[in-house]
Parts: sequence; C-alpha cells; structure tokens
Amino acid sequence: MSTGLARARFATVTAAAALDVLAHRLGKPVARSAARSGATLALLGIARAAGVSWTELGLGRRELGSGARTGVVAGACAASAVFAAAALPATRGFFLDKRAAAAAGGGLGAELARITFAAVPQEELTYRGALLGLRLGNGQGSAVAWSSGLFGLSHILPTLSTMSQTALDRHLADRPLRRAAFVAANVAVTSLAGAVLGWLRLRSGSVLAPLLARPVLNDAALLAGRGVHRLSRAPGEWQPG
Repeated sequence: MSTGLARARFATVTAAAALDVLAHRLGKPVARSAARSGATLALLGIARAAGVSWTELGLGRRELGSGARTGVVAGACAASAVFAAAALPATRGFFLDKRAAAAAGGGLGAELARITFAAVPQEELTYRGALLGLRLGNGQGSAVAWSSGLFGLSHILPTLSTMSQTALDRHLADRPLRRAAFVAANVAVTSLAGAVLGWLRLRSGSVLAPLLARPVLNDAALLAGRGVHRLSRAPGEWQPG
C-alpha cells in the first residue's frame, strides 16, 4: 500500500469521525446537514486525490443503470419486510418510539424529506463511496468490513441521544449495563446493515443502489411507526403492552 493511500485513509477516517461529532453537537438541522455535506465532499476529494477512481467510489456513469435497478428492488423488498413486521403482533411493539409518535402527530413530510435528502445521501457517499473505495485495494471483503464497522461506530452518539425515545426506554432507564448493551447491539446491527448496503454497492457497481434502497427502508420504518401509533390510540384497537 502506498504512503499516499495510507495517509488518505487515515485522513478520511479522522475527518469523518471529527465531523460526525461536530455535526451531532450542532443544534440546528440545517447546520448539521451543511456540516455533513461539506465533510462528504471533502472525503470524496481526498479519495480522488489519493488516486481512487470514480468507478471505485461507486460514482461511475456506466453503472448508474445497474445501481438504479438494484436499489429499487432492494428498497421494495426492505419496505415490504418493515410493513410485515409492523403488522405482526410479536414485532409491532418495536415501532412504538417517540420519534414515530411525533410523526403521527404532524410533521411527517418534513421528517421524510430530512431522511431522504438530508441524512442518507451524505452517509452513503461517505461510507459506501469514499471509505469503501479507499479500501478496495485490499479486497472487497476487507473494504466492506472496514467501512461497515466505521459506519456502525458512527452511530454511538446518535444512539445515546435518542435512546430515551425508543420503545425500550422503560427497560433501560437507570440501568447502565443495559444501556451499554443496547448501544453495542445497535452498533452491531448498524454495522451489519452497512455490510448489506456495501454488498449492494459492489454488486451493482454503483453507490446509487444504497442511495435508493436505504431511504426507502428508513421512510418505511417511519410510516410503519406512524401507523402503529395511530392504531394503538384507536378505540377498541390494539394497545401496546
């Protein structure tokens, strides 16, 4: 591995971590989005300066069609799984968090827009674009594992800040060990999701695949949560245990 590539990897990881922390600390959504967008462009620039091609970044023109097809199919499958889980009594309770309740009370369009346009694109271009592309020289498996692990770790602060809004909060309050286990489990699950998104990116050859699939999954989860909350409040209907 060349010295330049090693430095680029170190720079991208350091910059991504620092800017994730900064963006998390910024109070206004517009400021957070601007910080993350700037970071994404900087990371892609570092990767290009290190010799990573547009194709290796998942941004090649020839692969756009394959990326679009793969993303649409994967997104449809993911959304179907989410709605099925929301419909089953055994898993329905996991959709009862305060974020979904807020969407059920109003502001759904703004939240869907935030997920689709202000949150997902920056992360996918960072983790499935720049960071994965920088590691491809070590093999696809190594690239997916590396970028997915970093993706999981990047969710530690968001998990800590939103833990009280989840359906499991009553089981976690004032339980440090349970809270630590919850964070670790969320990092593991997020890393696994990152690996699936990385696989979509490599299978299609384009970062457009996860760029399309992931917002569909996240938006479906929000819509399912809204539906579950409305159902739980309806007279004579299911009530959460």
